[in-house]
Amino acid sequence: MKHVAIFVFPGFGHVNPTLEMTRCLVAMGHRVTYVLDEPFADSVTDAGARAVTYPSRRGRLGSGAVTGEDIGAMGLDHLRESMEVILPRTLEALADDVPDLLLYDLESFFTARTAALRWDRPTAQLYPYIASNEKYSLALEVFDGATDHVQQCIDLVAGHLAEEGLDPDAVWTYLRNYDDRNLVLLPRAFQPAGESFDERFEFVGHSLPAELPGTGSWQRPATARRCALVTLGTEVNDHRDFFRAAEEAFAEGGWHAVVAVGRGGLPADPPRGSHLEMHEWVPFHTVLPHVDAVSCHGGISTMLQALYHGKPMVIIAFTPEEKVNGRRVEELGIGRTLPGDTLTPAQLRATMEEIASDPDIRRQVALLRTHLLAEGGPSRAALVVDRWLREPPSGPPSWAPWPVRPTTETP
Repeated sequence: MKHVAIFVFPGFGHVNPTLEMTRCLVAMGHRVTYVLDEPFADSVTDAGARAVTYPSRRGRLGSGAVTGEDIGAMGLDHLRESMEVILPRTLEALADDVPDLLLYDLESFFTARTAALRWDRPTAQLYPYIASNEKYSLALEVFDGATDHVQQCIDLVAGHLAEEGLDPDAVWTYLRNYDDRNLVLLPRAFQPAGESFDERFEFVGHSLPAELPGTGSWQRPATARRCALVTLGTEVNDHRDFFRAAEEAFAEGGWHAVVAVGRGGLPADPPRGSHLEMHEWVPFHTVLPHVDAVSCHGGISTMLQALYHGKPMVIIAFTPEEKVNGRRVEELGIGRTLPGDTLTPAQLRATMEEIASDPDIRRQVALLRTHLLAEGGPSRAALVVDRWLREPPSGPPSWAPWPVRPTTETP
């Protein structure tokens, strides 16, 4: 039995994709500890893991178009929180139970890598989104224009290295956005420049359980010609204009829409007509088997659930990462993208009708779904982690910074 520690950014799209892998690891006899924000504790303990919690200060990205500068500001806040709160909590809570392997997403690099150096333990990076290597960097697209906040992050990390007696010039090595071992929770076929990712990267297709209880609990209305699932996720869903457009879009043409508006987002006045039902949230796996198409924000978790059930999608993106995902949807021919700021009801309805009817789109969805399933999912992810746990130590990781070199004084 080995001990795995998991560090992830406090968001549903970061925590939830790891849960089924954790269940598999626990079933195999390993122990798993998460270090994460308090509201997610029940989710990880339900999966059989231990939760070491802290009260996160993070806020939501809010409404409107999200820029690289907005993402950079959130990244800077999380780095500061990692330095001031998460790392001290980690070192204290696990001092007498040091993990054998540390798994972490990009946002949690500072806590995981710093703790790994203190404990002399191996690491592996998790990607619940598109991965990065020497050829392709998601960060360069997401943080485009965030020069001020990114520079502050660099300065903070360089200062930390100097305080640790490490060379601050090694900051670029320490900030590297991939590891020597990497676990990517999506199909390689979805990855931009996928052919350039070598054996350091394990693509496992998806993070969904093989059995989804309650899949048949939502019933498609007998009068519906077409059904749609509509959502903007949990992070940037304060777009009442979009949900009003969806209400109007599906009022004609025999559509029935299931709309998830996010917690606290239900309107004071219920939608008019029986063609649309609104929920704060709904388990997607109960609805997806019965719909013809999905309209979503371009979050990887939602997209992979749609693909798992063989559904084409329309992407309405508001963040830089979602726009990257939407572009990939277009490139792969599995759906369409529409601009959220100028979207009309007629445009949304026509595009949903198109993707639900187009045989080429449905063929491409089926192809990518096959890739997604063939790569093994969370059970294979657990086997990969188990293999890493059994491997002998291989020396310091390539991202490890080097000590300050002593200066030679001239006599």
